[in-house]
Amino acid sequence: MNSYDDYEPDIEYMEETGDIEGLVYALKDEDPLIRKEASIALKRVGDEGAVEGLIEALKYESWQDDYPVLTAVRENSAEALGNIGDVRAVQPLIHSLIMDEDEDVRWKSARALGKIGDVSAVNALTEALKDDKWTVRGHAAHALGNMSDETAFEALVEVLYDDDWHVRKYAAIALGNIGEERAIPHLLKVLNDNDADVSWKAIVALVNIGEASVEPLIKVFKNGEWHIRGRAAEALGNLGDERAVMPLVYALNGSRKKDRNKYIRGKAAEALGKIGDERAVKPLIKAIEDKNIYVRLRAEDALERIRSAGKAFWIVHYDNGEISFDYPASWEVMENFDEKKIIKGNCANSAVTFSINKHSNMGDITATEFAEILRNVFLIQNSAILSKLSFKVRDMDAYLLMGENPHGLSMTRILICAFKKKDVLYYLWFAGEPEIFDLLEEDMDLILESFQIHKT
Repeated sequence: MNSYDDYEPDIEYMEETGDIEGLVYALKDEDPLIRKEASIALKRVGDEGAVEGLIEALKYESWQDDYPVLTAVRENSAEALGNIGDVRAVQPLIHSLIMDEDEDVRWKSARALGKIGDVSAVNALTEALKDDKWTVRGHAAHALGNMSDETAFEALVEVLYDDDWHVRKYAAIALGNIGEERAIPHLLKVLNDNDADVSWKAIVALVNIGEASVEPLIKVFKNGEWHIRGRAAEALGNLGDERAVMPLVYALNGSRKKDRNKYIRGKAAEALGKIGDERAVKPLIKAIEDKNIYVRLRAEDALERIRSAGKAFWIVHYDNGEISFDYPASWEVMENFDEKKIIKGNCANSAVTFSINKHSNMGDITATEFAEILRNVFLIQNSAILSKLSFKVRDMDAYLLMGENPHGLSMTRILICAFKKKDVLYYLWFAGEPEIFDLLEEDMDLILESFQIHKT
């Protein structure tokens, strides 16, 4: 006599204690609800010891139609077998996929086969693409995509044009996973799908296929309808191939009448930012002044993406009408809107910090005298003065002071350059690690040499 015969199973306790044998036995209980709870528990536990019992519970027999809850037992059993991933379940799941009367059991069997990934299920899953229920067709396509088996190619192309968008979406994913170039023309057509999710999955699939998609996508980008061109640009950006740079630049520039669509130009800017080629920098900087805000924002984001990735070097010009200067795009510079510290910034992950400070109504105090005041502050802090220089540039008096300030075992180098015009004085302050200072010397020279006071 079995030890489980004379009591009502406590499914929750069995699950908590990992009693797989007890849960498997509960799958045969006379009460259909207990069977259901046991199948749910085994789906959560996912133990190989339950495989044979779950295979038995997966079987459909016509008498079960009188007990609808047993459909849930078969569903949960299929899911549990997929979670466990044991190849012993492949043939029973194939049988369930083909023969079960309930569509939920069939599609869950398809999904389980996809998780297990055994290619012996490919033929059955391909046949399931003809099922009269979209749920089964869709999950069969998804499962075939997980297996990446090229023998399903033709059948997947056929359901790429299925009436249901879920099926088309999964077919696109599957074709991308298989990765065959002959899928490209079909996926390009699906870029025009009336469902956004399908067209997006087509983009992902084209990217998965790789460089073979680039030239066909460029052709579509040049000549397609505006909404398809935007999707093609998105795919080209994700592919990151430099062949797409100039076609995207021409579109961003609005060279042709059909390129003046703001959506096309914005998507072109976005794609150029992802590719990160230096040839895109000047057109993107120009696009920052575009009359359309959508294009401007995409261009700004693209330049920031390129700058952050360190893929290209260019000079940025700052001008607020009162002062101006050039700085490398690798520096982060922000207006501070403070009465005295009006600009702040940094470079090399804040290893060097930067600020521009303003003093008004300075009267007869020269830049040299102001710098001498700062020099005395250095000396009080036991800082070493490395160099000092008085000079005149354009219509401004200037004085440069460099020192090193000790902090225990570390050292901070400080460079201050004061510029005075009439009664207004600005001083530029750089501070950071000496080694980084040496590496960024040309960057700081650019800022100092280009600095100019326009009006006071």
